[in-house]
Amino acid sequence: MHDRLYYVRGSSRVIDGSVGTLLARQGVCRDYAHLVIALLRALNVPARMAAVYAPGLSPMDFHAVAEAFIDGSWQVVDATRLAPRQSLLRISTGRDAADIAFLTNHWANLTLLDLQVLAIVDELPTDDFQQQVQLR
Repeated sequence: MHDRLYYVRGSSRVIDGSVGTLLARQGVCRDYAHLVIALLRALNVPARMAAVYAPGLSPMDFHAVAEAFIDGSWQVVDATRLAPRQSLLRISTGRDAADIAFLTNHWANLTLLDLQVLAIVDELPTDDFQQQVQLR
């Protein structure tokens, strides 16, 4: 998937689904994760979404990845390949982006004025994408 899609900030809306991401061949981390989850589930592989801190991501921000249940454990799948999987720190886990949102607004007049996220690793590992990795 990493070689078939383009990571384009602002390319999707919160209501876009996996089919739209596949057809547009672009999206953000949430879109990549939703598409991975949809494809895994179509193959009868249990899959879920995780919100993570991602040291190495530039600029530093929350990041969404998929997890697949393989050989008795949850393995992280980050189709964006924007940060080493070994450095990811779990914030929350759920079925999809609605379950892992850091803020939900139910028709209130809210304005998020500032948000800063910082996660630091002394030295970022090199990610071997052929290896299985579990989130902490």
